[in-house]
Amino acid sequence: MSRYLFLLGALPYLVLGAAHALATPLRQGDRRGLSPRDPELAGRMAESPVRMTNRTNVWLAWVGFNLSHSLGALLFGLFVVVIGRSDASFASQAALCVPLATAVSAAYLYLATQYWFRTPILGCGFAFVSFASAWALLSSGAR
Repeated sequence: MSRYLFLLGALPYLVLGAAHALATPLRQGDRRGLSPRDPELAGRMAESPVRMTNRTNVWLAWVGFNLSHSLGALLFGLFVVVIGRSDASFASQAALCVPLATAVSAAYLYLATQYWFRTPILGCGFAFVSFASAWALLSSGAR
């Protein structure tokens, strides 16, 4: 049962990671879910270099941050799926990977409650409960 709860915890990261990538506008004129509501703001972002370097601007950095965040969520979900893909794989890796997944999920949940909105909060909360339940079952000796 702990393996299935562990795998269930991957689902929000796979779904939300893919949705986040699809919602990220690649061009200033794109109107997607993560586009600024003020269409002129994207232009101002593109005109403003970041303090660290003149080689990029706020718009490009923002798009890159969004896409790399999506990639991180997807890779985390895939990591969990690879570990939980079989009873043998899970049994050999669970002692390390279940607590790790729980901790990573707790960090995502904290970030979601501080900076994001309802959908990622619910998804991260669901994943955290799934991973924590898998860990509790694993710790009790149940598999």
